[in-house]
Amino acid sequence: MGIISYILYFIVFNLLLRHPYILVAAVLVYVFRDRIPNPSVWVRRSQVFSRLRRAVAVNPHDSTARRDLGMVLLDKKRPQEALANFLEALKKEPNSAEVNHFTGLAYLRSGKPDEAEKYLWRAVELEPRLKYGESWLYLGEAQIALGKHQEALESLKKHLSINNTSIEGLYQYARALNALGMKDEAKKAVEDGIRYHKGNPGFRRRRDWRSYVKLKHLRP
Repeated sequence: MGIISYILYFIVFNLLLRHPYILVAAVLVYVFRDRIPNPSVWVRRSQVFSRLRRAVAVNPHDSTARRDLGMVLLDKKRPQEALANFLEALKKEPNSAEVNHFTGLAYLRSGKPDEAEKYLWRAVELEPRLKYGESWLYLGEAQIALGKHQEALESLKKHLSINNTSIEGLYQYARALNALGMKDEAKKAVEDGIRYHKGNPGFRRRRDWRSYVKLKHLRP
């Protein structure tokens, strides 16, 4: 180890002694590193959002730009704005599994599971394995919200047959099982999800941490 390294360590050590809050912040960043979004990803998404808004302003009938803008708006937790764009895209692409999928998801996130169910059914009819079976996942979530727990169970089984390590899928599956009184099966789904999450690489843990927290709350 060279003299420069010793000097740097000395400087950092003294800085932490004088400003302990920096050490606390560093520890918190390390502990919650799986839940902290990547700043570069946020910057890229902001740039894409601006570009898509300009594209739609220039050509409101561009269904691809409408779809992509809707996806960004969903990511920004603005489902009603997203829905308006997906509905416009559907006018030109009524048989697009992807656009039906996102229209259903936007309705679901807008608190309208009955409308969501219609579009998600259409999506799975057109392309059952779209996005690793995510249409089945959201269809199951909508059906749970509508009190259709047996139907939800079947939809979620289909999702998990395509993506059996889906943390959100196992969470929704456990919810449906609990609602049907199938407590042992629900407990197994919860434990499977927790085990899968802990074994996943960092990028997946960052993506799935909310589902993981919800899953842990279902633990008896």
